[in-house]
Amino acid sequence: MKGFFCLLGIFVFSLHVGALDFAKESSYQNACDGGDGQSCLKLGAMYHSGDGVGQNFLHAKELYTDACDVNVSEGCLNLGFMYESGQLAGGFQKAIDYYKKACTLENAKGCASLAILYENGQGVETNLEEAVNYYDKACDGNDGGSCAHLGLMYENDENYVDAALYYQRACDAGEAKECSALGMFYYMGQGVEQNEEKALKFFKKACEMGDESGCKNEEIVQKQIESNDKELEKF
Repeated sequence: MKGFFCLLGIFVFSLHVGALDFAKESSYQNACDGGDGQSCLKLGAMYHSGDGVGQNFLHAKELYTDACDVNVSEGCLNLGFMYESGQLAGGFQKAIDYYKKACTLENAKGCASLAILYENGQGVETNLEEAVNYYDKACDGNDGGSCAHLGLMYENDENYVDAALYYQRACDAGEAKECSALGMFYYMGQGVEQNEEKALKFFKKACEMGDESGCKNEEIVQKQIESNDKELEKF
């Protein structure tokens, strides 16, 4: 669950300690003024973080709004984050509005952010059905974390078939722990047909992606398969 803080106020200004980049700022501003939404987004990010310009949340908001208005989904997403985090006054309802637009524009992070708010009842009534719908949209957009979370939700409900399906999608999207979880499903025969070779495959993939438990399980299953093969050779 995300942590949230008290409202900071709509305007915050501080000088970034790094070098100012007037050339980049001017280039993006000219392009943004000409209707280039991506340049509005990039300049908004500079003011949001204080990278090459003085940090200014109000100006970042204006630039992200320009980007969002021309359907640059990341601009809508970043506005949602600013409202959710309290960097802008307006609270969760404004965040929801911008996350919904980002999601409509097929921004997976926007869908995932909505799902979290619906799951936790932040700015809306808790609605797990809506949360699952938005997590599913995010997963369809290759947001591995959303696929992984759906897998966990289904596993907790003891729906191992759907859990395995979403762990597979999370693994395909690069989530190491879900590759390991899928390996365990194949090893145990939970939600899938028991298959040690497939278990080994997913443990190995998890290990290659840096998951320590995947490495340990790969070693265990590899030794077990080798032992089984030696037993079969006796017959």
